[in-house]
Amino acid sequence: MKFSYTLLKQLVPRLPDKAGFIEKFNLHAFEAEDTGGDTLEISIPANRYSDASSHWGIAKIAAAIFNASVKYFGKEPKTELKNKKPAIKILAKKECRSYSGRYFEISRIGDSPEWMKVILRSCGLRPINAVVDVMNYVMLETGQPLHAFDANLVAGEIGVRLAKRGEEIATIDGGNYRLDGSDLVIADEKGPLAIAGVKGGKRAEVSPATRKIIVEAANFDSPGIYKTSRRLNLFTDASARFSHGLSLALVDFGMRRATELLKEICKIKVGEVTSAGSVKEPKRILKFDINKFNLLAGLELKDGVAMDYLKRLGFKVTGSAGRRLVEVPPERTDISIFEDLAEEIINLYGYEQLPANPPRVPLVPVHSEEGVLLKEKVREIMRGFGLSEVYNYSFVSRKQLVEYAEPKWWGAVSLLNPISADFQYLRPSLTLHLMRNIKDNLRFYDGVRIFEIGKTFVDKDGKFEEKSVLGAAIGLKQENPIFELKGVINELLQQLGLTEYFLRDLDWDLRFLDQDNSLRIESDHQVLGYVGLPKNSGTMAIAEIFLDKLFRLVEEEKEYEPVPKYPSIMRDISLLVPTDLRVNRILEEMQRAAPKFLDDVDLVDFYEDTNLKEGRKSLTFRLVFQADDRTLTDEEVGQEMEKIIAALTEQFEVEVR
Repeated sequence: MKFSYTLLKQLVPRLPDKAGFIEKFNLHAFEAEDTGGDTLEISIPANRYSDASSHWGIAKIAAAIFNASVKYFGKEPKTELKNKKPAIKILAKKECRSYSGRYFEISRIGDSPEWMKVILRSCGLRPINAVVDVMNYVMLETGQPLHAFDANLVAGEIGVRLAKRGEEIATIDGGNYRLDGSDLVIADEKGPLAIAGVKGGKRAEVSPATRKIIVEAANFDSPGIYKTSRRLNLFTDASARFSHGLSLALVDFGMRRATELLKEICKIKVGEVTSAGSVKEPKRILKFDINKFNLLAGLELKDGVAMDYLKRLGFKVTGSAGRRLVEVPPERTDISIFEDLAEEIINLYGYEQLPANPPRVPLVPVHSEEGVLLKEKVREIMRGFGLSEVYNYSFVSRKQLVEYAEPKWWGAVSLLNPISADFQYLRPSLTLHLMRNIKDNLRFYDGVRIFEIGKTFVDKDGKFEEKSVLGAAIGLKQENPIFELKGVINELLQQLGLTEYFLRDLDWDLRFLDQDNSLRIESDHQVLGYVGLPKNSGTMAIAEIFLDKLFRLVEEEKEYEPVPKYPSIMRDISLLVPTDLRVNRILEEMQRAAPKFLDDVDLVDFYEDTNLKEGRKSLTFRLVFQADDRTLTDEEVGQEMEKIIAALTEQFEVEVR
């Protein structure tokens, strides 16, 4: 933010030269830079606009640093026009905490004095006429934005209200804006006079012909001004200050200073003030203990020295050492706790003078974080299968959700203040973005294989659940990708060490999946995720695995198992089965029929052809038999095979080829 060194010097006559001021101010307050001429560029923290976005605020800080005094303004002129005041009403009380208006009469509007023009130009503002220049100058000096209306062009009572949807306003800079119901306006009986806290309107603009004016000073809800400014893409010095939040105390302060300067420069006649809403900030009083401060700062500062620093900054101190009460200046909206007071003292004392003591912390043995290591292993496995890792936003739009179901079904968590409609909700599933990634990239490639590890967020009966999830998606133009993705998931689980898991019929209300072409992944009676085809998409397959559940099961699987002493025996079996019969059902039935010696089953071949019987497909399985206490005989294995074939024939009407 730009500041005039000349004006700062007028407010604090004992300031050193410009270079000396910048050096000390950088050490004890904010970052300051000489940009040439009379101008300084000072970086104001976001929480300090109320007190430090003005020359008066910077002057108070500088006076505290250099142990000098601030030159305060003169007295407010007396009211000359009795019973002449504007009618004001606040209709949007939440959006406007305070609004004041004062009536003036002027014989002629001329130019502002040269000293004022110099300061305005130093701060990046263009001089216009005496009245407008005083409004801008007072904003620079006190931090309170003001605006002047031509009183003859104001129709009836001034009201602070929310705009009507579709209402339009022409602004003093020549712009035209369409407003909606969330925008705050200053209006009369004819319509909007100004976009509150952002820009004045053209209709009641002060001109050389103006003889009666109304000056406004107000305090608006900062989020509302910020949203309006962003939505309209209209950024001003006033909107920057209001968006960060200002103290109520500045309303009266700015009005009094504007009255004084208008009287001095324009020889104006002063009317009465009308104020609506709150006029004062509530008092804030904090306890201060010097022993607690010294423990925090690592110093041995005397109570009197610490209190002197606070008094220099405008804090009022009462009580005795150890039982101090500190009253916070009304414009210091950033001060709310003891540590804030400590920071103010340390700023003036100097961070460079704090003792440099190394921290003392207990040393603990290095240990591995299993969750991190397992995620890295998952990444390594997925990359080994040729999948590329992607990183998507943690936010989704309503449009993405309602393509399959309403946000309530998803349990989507909405943001209070989204930066745009595309980021209205936290993502309830990784697959929403993964499906879009596949669609976007499949235009250029025959096959796309991607995965993502990230967080999902779901609102379950008012309780927010945050989960670590692996999402995977494969898109192929020429063939069905479900078999490839299912194979990837199978191999992933096995390489992670999870041996006891099942792929069952989905039987799960996932509205974005084709129920007939999707499977549920289970282990130890827990649902680990799913793999399947999205609705209306034969070129894409998706999967999600809940990593928190998976990692717990993987850790439980980590137990010692001795190498088998006796060799295993393998048998292959080819079956003709109905085309709609799921492989997982066949695997489950095999395990059920021969639980004693059947150690493993794998699908090794899949075949469909018109030469086969209609409605049939061929599947070949490799069965591994093993006993812990002996080598199985061919006769024993044959008996187990007969049990399996009998069970399959009875359950599914299969034919052994």
